Amino acid sequence: MSRYKKTSALKAIGKRLKKQREKEKLQIEDVVEMTGFTYKKISDVESGEETSLSYFIEICLAINIQPKDILDFNVGFKPRFILSSTRKEKPRLTSRLIESINQGFFKKPRYNSEVVIKLKEDFGVVSSSSNVSAILRRLVDEGRLEVIKGHNRNQYYKK
Repeated sequence: MSRYKKTSALKAIGKRLKKQREKEKLQIEDVVEMTGFTYKKISDVESGEETSLSYFIEICLAINIQPKDILDFNVGFKPRFILSSTRKEKPRLTSRLIESINQGFFKKPRYNSEVVIKLKEDFGVVSSSSNVSAILRRLVDEGRLEVIKGHNRNQYYKK
């Protein structure tokens, strides 16, 4: 599997670093001496090759510029992938489950399947049992719910 690179952003950063170095009347060899990095490393970064944040920061310091000033350019506002509807729904599920706790739904022990039905009835939410189960386990870890461990099924309740 190949490693992902945001090539356009890396090239823009490299150009800005080179421009600043030249503005400061520094040669790559000067930056090598100030950072302890190799000539090839500095050249690669200026050419838009992948680098670590630590290298980037040290190069910025050597050429007398704050990293934020090099990064001050528009890369757009779209993520690489769109957030899945399942993932979007999880924070809403959590808040709806907390609302159900506060309304007393968990005064008596409830199976996961009952919670799924309750979410559908009260909020019109159709969610997978596994998503609800993961959130219920987290609410137990946070101390908001208690669990009665069963052989195949757990029950959740609020003391």
